[in-house]
Amino acid sequence: MSIRKGAGRMKKGTMKNHNQCKLVTGFTVVELMVALAALAIVILIAVPGSSAVIEKYQLRSTSNDLHHGLSLARTESHSRSMVVRLCPSSNGHTCRSDGNWNHGWLVYSDGNGDGAVQDIELIRVFEAPPPKIRIMAKGAVQSSASFTTAGLMHEDDSPEGEFLICITDSNASAKKVNIDADGWVHAVPVGGQDCRQG
Repeated sequence: MSIRKGAGRMKKGTMKNHNQCKLVTGFTVVELMVALAALAIVILIAVPGSSAVIEKYQLRSTSNDLHHGLSLARTESHSRSMVVRLCPSSNGHTCRSDGNWNHGWLVYSDGNGDGAVQDIELIRVFEAPPPKIRIMAKGAVQSSASFTTAGLMHEDDSPEGEFLICITDSNASAKKVNIDADGWVHAVPVGGQDCRQG
């Protein structure tokens, strides 16, 4: 009987070692993610035209973010019954005065009408688009987009505004976002226009 017990112990010990081997040879989640990331990089390098696909995605994403920021400013203006502004910003705390939207933008309420962003007024910050994406603003939104309950505030006698979003050094079609005098935001398809024509 003592021999059988010893044999049984050996069997259990063998199974335990076998299970430990399985755990040691398996992939962890981190290792799997690193392998997938490496594979994605190899595919991006190997597949021609993959960078163009990424740039088009970035173009669409930037256009959507700008559209969302404008719509948010308009909606907040109505709900708060005060002026709400969308302005270009490099740091997420203050507005740029040069009308350069390529570093990001923010939405803030301007109840006191001083045109300065205070922490309590800040509604949302949008990050800068990728380096190859360029944003050009015209009309009433050239330096900022300001909304009241009546609609878009005029700037430089322009009742409407327009954003052109494009990829630098590319002839890919641009994206356009228009804001009418009533403050409605519209995405407009643009064919054949790019940064080199802007």
